[in-house]
Amino acid sequence: MKKSSSFLCLILFMLTQLCHAAGITPELSEIRVQLSTDNPLTPIYLGKFQISEAAFDPAYVQQLEEILAFDFVYNGQTKPIQRSDQKEMILNTKEVKAAFNPQIWKNFGAAHVIKASLLGNKLSLTTFSIHNGSLKQFPEQTFSGKLNEDRRIIHKMADAIHKALFNTEGIASLKILYSAQLKSPKADGSNWVSEIWECDWDGANAKQITREDSYCVTPLFIPAKNDRFLYVSYKLGQPKIYIASLKDGVGHRFIEMRGNQLLPAISPQKDKVAFISDAAGRSDLFIQDFHPEKGDIGKPIQLFSYPRSTQASPTFSPDGNKIAFVSDKDGSPRIYMISAKSTGKRAEALMLTKQNIESSCPSWSPDGKKLAYSAKTKGIRQIWIYDFQTKEEQQLTFGPGNKENPVWAPNSLHLVFNSTDASSSELYLVNLNQPESIKISRGPGKKHYPSWGSR
Repeated sequence: MKKSSSFLCLILFMLTQLCHAAGITPELSEIRVQLSTDNPLTPIYLGKFQISEAAFDPAYVQQLEEILAFDFVYNGQTKPIQRSDQKEMILNTKEVKAAFNPQIWKNFGAAHVIKASLLGNKLSLTTFSIHNGSLKQFPEQTFSGKLNEDRRIIHKMADAIHKALFNTEGIASLKILYSAQLKSPKADGSNWVSEIWECDWDGANAKQITREDSYCVTPLFIPAKNDRFLYVSYKLGQPKIYIASLKDGVGHRFIEMRGNQLLPAISPQKDKVAFISDAAGRSDLFIQDFHPEKGDIGKPIQLFSYPRSTQASPTFSPDGNKIAFVSDKDGSPRIYMISAKSTGKRAEALMLTKQNIESSCPSWSPDGKKLAYSAKTKGIRQIWIYDFQTKEEQQLTFGPGNKENPVWAPNSLHLVFNSTDASSSELYLVNLNQPESIKISRGPGKKHYPSWGSR
């Protein structure tokens, strides 16, 4: 599949890797600045699995423990305190009042305690909150002995505890969609192959969704009951937007339109899709009315165009009334904001990012308060945060490797992004309350363009 020179210019402008994606494996922890919205982590004691009538070998049980620990280490709310024989002995005392004595656990510095009991193949979890003395036991769950299946059971249990303790939804049960390039191009630049994949929030259970033997990128989950997603594919030569089911991964044309179409974004209300197309001669911003079940409605409308400029990477505000996007209309790529409603006239574009002159791939947080984006910083692309309330921009990531394509989780706390260099590309998870990011992607191939998927 040979790309046109004009389209290659667009890709270079976006500073992404649609045709020559490259990646990095940076250090496990990437330092970041503390943001003013950060909240202190809640200390929690996560007890070891207490085993009765063992149905699994110790190595398997340890894997299960590590999955649960990951969920509480990286959920952005809790910080497990160090285990000790003394704490384990107290926690597993048969007398309930002794096991969950609030003063003892307060002295240990815990705000909550989680007790895990594995009877045969059945896991039960109990939480104790020190501040009010409440004790809650969660429904018993049965393990199959298959790690991929049991992993997701644990993620759901972790989210149930998260909801009970903090009255907010956890994200451990969420999946992530991404593009993985597994084949290299020929010398003439053709035959790039990248498929759409899905994995758990911790990178496990990676599963290939599309099988086009083509170049598939920028997957975008459609939050509807039939679990469909949008993505861009080159299987017809030019990039076109397709819609497919997570069950079979078979793509169907989303819009019958000439020229290149790419970088789709769906409104939170699921009634509009914004995308970039050069159908009118330049890479302009278009918008399409949409229904999750029926697909596209009517014809796409050109929402923003500017002489001798390129538009890219739209993202909707939570109410669907505004769109942030990238444009080089004033020289270098910056992020602008316009109304998502077409008036027939050129929209007034408000520049958001003024501190960085090379900005790309914005993502609007679901709570509407922040915009994550990538910007060249001392020669390396880093993740930055624009605060809509203070109108300030702050750098989130530091260190080697170009960090791009940040996407917010539904909780407006976590971001997933890819970090790249000349030889590899991996997915990283970070949240605003913890100072380190963690590599979650596994296996061969260059992973990029992540997005949050379904539960």
